[in-house]
Amino acid sequence: MKLYDDNKALLHITENDVFRESIKHIEVDCHIVHKKLETNIIMIKHIASGHQLTDLLTKQLSKIKINFTYDKLGMHDLYAPA
Repeated sequence: MKLYDDNKALLHITENDVFRESIKHIEVDCHIVHKKLETNIIMIKHIASGHQLTDLLTKQLSKIKINFTYDKLGMHDLYAPA
């Protein structure tokens, strides 16, 4: 499974065990995710913030960004004039 994230710090934490161990607030579920990464069950890939499709659900977006996201998701306005 591929997970896309725009946070480079997260990518660094998942790739570097020494850095990860120095973080005190990591809970058990984060260690489980790390084990899944080690066994290649999941992969975390970087994606530019401008291409993050989940922003549609979490942020206020401009009309241009909304249209870009709709287009990427294959969504179309059924009520738009033809």
